Amino acid sequence: MDRRVVRILKSLGLWKRFVVMLILRSPFDFLNAVLGANMLERFLRIAQQQDAQNLQRNFWSFLLFTVLLFGYNATIWATVSVRADMLFHERLRTRLFETMLSQTQQEMEERSAGDWITRLNSDVDKTANYLTEPINFMHRSIAIVNLVLSSVVLMILNAKLYLAAILVMIPFFFLGAVIVIRKIPTYRKKAQEAFATYVSWMEPIVNAGEAIRIFDGGQITLQKVEEASKEILRENMRAHRLTAFSSLVNIFSGNLGYLLLLLMGNSMMGSEVRDFAQLSKITQYRGEMMRSVMCVSNCQSRMKANLSGAIRVEEVLGKKSQ
Repeated sequence: MDRRVVRILKSLGLWKRFVVMLILRSPFDFLNAVLGANMLERFLRIAQQQDAQNLQRNFWSFLLFTVLLFGYNATIWATVSVRADMLFHERLRTRLFETMLSQTQQEMEERSAGDWITRLNSDVDKTANYLTEPINFMHRSIAIVNLVLSSVVLMILNAKLYLAAILVMIPFFFLGAVIVIRKIPTYRKKAQEAFATYVSWMEPIVNAGEAIRIFDGGQITLQKVEEASKEILRENMRAHRLTAFSSLVNIFSGNLGYLLLLLMGNSMMGSEVRDFAQLSKITQYRGEMMRSVMCVSNCQSRMKANLSGAIRVEEVLGKKSQ
């Protein structure tokens, strides 16, 4: 987690609550992976044996475990996660508003009205989204736990296939999650600054439209609004292109690794791989690893984008604490 977001959480008194929420939700993906992999292996073996009665018993057993697992996750989400998200929004917006009120007139005039409005609304939302929005820090942490534990299980099941999966995964992950997206925060921050300019020029159109027409200022005002709008679009499109390329890298890595695993697993059938049911179980864990890697990569991209809001919020809160 970025140190600026940690400082914001601690200043709001929500750091411990967030850590508890993270611990409670972190095992869900891995437990779901274990359940799915074992269910697939068991059903394939029972189907080969043509044992309908045993198939029915296993179906109800796995259904019960699935309901309990998703019930646990829904309970944590409803009782802890939603409450923490609401508290974060409430406390952060209140703290930022109180900080703005405590500024001197000179400090307030250093930024435009549009800039203050953007920090109080859009930037607060982005800071909260960095932590709890789908495809962000919370989901990245859950995916990392799933990635590590699924890797351990796959290594125990078949070390050679695990090594093959890792060798394909690591270079593409580094390319997609580190190199490609490194400039996204810069583009998003510029887009936020352009949006603040846009709001500043829209305000006189709304509040002083008649005066603008009297003094023939409509053309220059609309020109400034147009320039700000184009700047927002330009910077956001740069960020979107990098995000799309990162996703392309992940998809290519996933398909390539899956084909390699099937080819190697087929050559090991009957020796290092017991049967097709076990190979399916192995591919399930490899699939969980790849899904977790893609989730981490996508989360990194979204976190980089939302970090621009946290940076702008911390500029105000940090300045006041100095």
